[in-house]
Amino acid sequence: MVNDAGGAGFKSKIQYESGLFTLRIKMPAKKTNGVITAFYLISDDQDAGVNHDEIDFEFIGTEGRLQTNIFANDRGGREQVFQLSFDPSEDFHTYQILYTPQRIVFFVDNIPIRSFKNNTNRGINFPTKSLWAEASLWISDSVVWAGAVDWGYAPFIVSFQDFNISGCPAGSNCLPSPDFSPWTRPKLGPKQLKLMRNFRKKQMTFDYCRSKGNKLRYPECA
Repeated sequence: MVNDAGGAGFKSKIQYESGLFTLRIKMPAKKTNGVITAFYLISDDQDAGVNHDEIDFEFIGTEGRLQTNIFANDRGGREQVFQLSFDPSEDFHTYQILYTPQRIVFFVDNIPIRSFKNNTNRGINFPTKSLWAEASLWISDSVVWAGAVDWGYAPFIVSFQDFNISGCPAGSNCLPSPDFSPWTRPKLGPKQLKLMRNFRKKQMTFDYCRSKGNKLRYPECA
């Protein structure tokens, strides 16, 4: 729950080098801007005011505007924003982050909506640090980015369930298994790629690579 006194959150007990991170979320029924619901992976140096690693889902407001972002030993800026076709306050929906040495994939209800491949051999930054899994509800101080909160509808209550991690803990030796392991999942198959293309075509409203100047700032946009 969040009100004008602040927000709240929770995190994993340990860090992970890779894995599949899952959380089911039901958004507040009361509609407003300015309230941020986040599910993300983040490195230890997040509060040091320096470059860090971070992989984000962020609901901007409570009306289905979903932003993804990736920080790769830098200050991020790789936002892609989607307007979901369903009302995320009517029921729980499943949000997942797959973090492997090969790629990062964001999923909504088992549909991949964004994939970011490890192309460090081309000079493209990619997260490499051990990460905490966290979720939080907070108020943005940026009206330009998130809009203003309508406090007449407070409090705003978000429900979380089925927080699950299947991954490789930091410092462990996770060898590839003959059975399926999320951190060794192969690339997306043809059916998943088709679902992702359709989702992005219909629901993506902003892509950082289409912003002026980012083709020079981010090599992956070239």
